[in-house]
Amino acid sequence: MDQITAMPERQITLTPQGTAKTLYFSMAPEAEVAMLARMLDREGYNDHNWGHITYLQPDGSILLTPWEKAWDEMRASDILRIDDDGNLLNGQWSVTPAISLHLAVHRLRPEVKVAVHNHADWGTVWAALGEVPEIYNQSSAGVSGELALYNDYEGDVTYGDIAEANVRAMGDNVAAILAHHGVFVLADSIKRAHQRCVALEQRCQMAWRVKSLGETKGRAMNPAAVDLLVRANLADKAGDRFYHAMIRREILEDASVLT
Repeated sequence: MDQITAMPERQITLTPQGTAKTLYFSMAPEAEVAMLARMLDREGYNDHNWGHITYLQPDGSILLTPWEKAWDEMRASDILRIDDDGNLLNGQWSVTPAISLHLAVHRLRPEVKVAVHNHADWGTVWAALGEVPEIYNQSSAGVSGELALYNDYEGDVTYGDIAEANVRAMGDNVAAILAHHGVFVLADSIKRAHQRCVALEQRCQMAWRVKSLGETKGRAMNPAAVDLLVRANLADKAGDRFYHAMIRREILEDASVLT
């Protein structure tokens, strides 16, 4: 069967909302960061305590996951507050030396409110290959097909010039494979950061499974279909359903994440 190369323009339709609510409360910004860390740990962002999340606040300060704690044990009270130079303003733990990567992205791309870096299970496979994985299924299309690749590993991102080179290599993209390192995902909200991180790890996992069947196996999704799925995500077609379901799962498992 020949691959379809053109698709008609389609409108994004939003499904009606029911009256049932999955969450009856809002979270403090610190709890949002801790919750994101726990949710992503389940999804493969679990390289001990070698990941970091930042969340830019309206007053210009930045919330940050601490260096000492693994993401699966993160609590709201663990989250640090730093200034835009990386100085600790509040919190009991240490600021990661790799904060340079996040400071660079918040400085160079002010539209970015949330930045996530980790050596995710499947994303790091593609970082080791120095390649961008194809999109083979719907769940993998939640992050744009224009996935950036920073392919010049010169050392870790504790160095300001290396961190800035990583950010500049992304251009306007919202996610990147950092060769021989890991992944970097950007968003305008915690919810969208979660969705993009999950989609990226699913994309990396599925692409590796397809690749393992042989070079001639598999067929990447039509770019027009990918574009439609990306536009649907940006239009918030799914609402809060996925995000809230994953929050509910964490609270049922261990409500201390909120404390």
